[in-house]
Amino acid sequence: MPSRPLKDRTWSWFVSKILLPAGDRAFGQQMMQRYHFLQQAQWWDSERVQAYRDEALAKLIRTSYAEVPFYRQQMEAAGVKPSDIRTAADLVKLPVVDKTMLRSGYPDQTTRDTGQKVYEACTSGSTGKNFCIKEDAWTAGWYRASFLLCLDWADWTFGEPHLQTGITLNRSIDRRIKDRLLRCHYIPAFDLHDDRLDENLERIDRYKIDHVWGYPSSLYYLARRAKKQGWNRPLRSVITWGDMVYPRYREMIESTFGTQVRDTYGCCEGMHIAAQCGHDNQYHIHSLDVIVEYLDADNNPVGANQTGDVIVTRLHPGPMPLIRYRIGDRATRSDGQPCRCGRGFELMRGIQGRDTDCVVTPTGNRLIVHFFTGVLEHFQEVDSFQVVQNERDSVQVRIVPRQGFSRETKQHIASTLAERGAEDLRVDVETVSEIPLTPAGKRRFVINNLDRP
Repeated sequence: MPSRPLKDRTWSWFVSKILLPAGDRAFGQQMMQRYHFLQQAQWWDSERVQAYRDEALAKLIRTSYAEVPFYRQQMEAAGVKPSDIRTAADLVKLPVVDKTMLRSGYPDQTTRDTGQKVYEACTSGSTGKNFCIKEDAWTAGWYRASFLLCLDWADWTFGEPHLQTGITLNRSIDRRIKDRLLRCHYIPAFDLHDDRLDENLERIDRYKIDHVWGYPSSLYYLARRAKKQGWNRPLRSVITWGDMVYPRYREMIESTFGTQVRDTYGCCEGMHIAAQCGHDNQYHIHSLDVIVEYLDADNNPVGANQTGDVIVTRLHPGPMPLIRYRIGDRATRSDGQPCRCGRGFELMRGIQGRDTDCVVTPTGNRLIVHFFTGVLEHFQEVDSFQVVQNERDSVQVRIVPRQGFSRETKQHIASTLAERGAEDLRVDVETVSEIPLTPAGKRRFVINNLDRP
């Protein structure tokens, strides 16, 4: 790799050593301090990682019992005292919790006072079911530091230009500042017309961008367009999140952009869970931040190389602790063999649980799943949803309503989807009592019954 120009190296130093630490002090999140800690701790041996994890777990349990009524009630009902939970193996003594259970007590019974300013973060996640948590700057600093570590693994340096596909186009002031400082070219993940894809490829060339990140489905269409146009400039990194990286996605992206896809796995509930380091296709669990369990239908642990429901315990309590939390995804447990890279974190063999069907509009746009979640997660009157396309010029949006849902809500959903990118589709919104699972027990929340685009 050729040496970067002096001005670029100087800017990277300034961003990482001066600007971002100053931002941490201003917002109280300590992201960079945590990031530098993780840079060193990732090389600890597995015994030291486990000792740190178990100490953090014991503190989490004590804090949650003392300050969060929901978890105190759960523990008392199970006949468990805080002193009974000393290691990750002890977590089986506690019940598994899910979104429905946490929503029933939110926020009074499920949150605690951290002394920081608290804000609400809502998501429909990978299940199409709305869910909100409370978060503060300290919690955000933890999971952002873990994500920065993943960028390290992909050879990205602070301040290097990168193109990112996303759904938050109305950038807040702090996000606009972040984009400017980190030289992020933020583009819509749901505008995938061929002419827009051509513009994005031209942007990569014009600004000499070597790093492309975002939803796998959006990067797949970008790579497919690049290959069709004969565009073949190698990139240094492609980092993905949010969707499944299907083999056809990975093959197209890697063959077109000449670099390995590094997939990351997290959730909007305030944690970054795992990521690929590049040595093979397994995922390093962020073992200093989370504990991951894999359970069968009876909530029993599955064996090595077997697939189970993902249950996560976030080691940092934050304003809303998450202990034995069922995310809604499925993943495959590793066989326990260490990665060749030498990091002491546990491994996850693979993620199995997120479906990424895509709606295609009459004008050729491709609306990936996050187009719909990015709109519908802001409707608190929506409990869960599913989008079905049976005809090229229309979609059916099935809604399980919550209190306050009305005819006006239906109209607002349809008009918002049209404004954001579905303007050439007829959007039929209907309410249903439930959204059925597939025979495999999964919820597909975007279904395209046309020929695959």
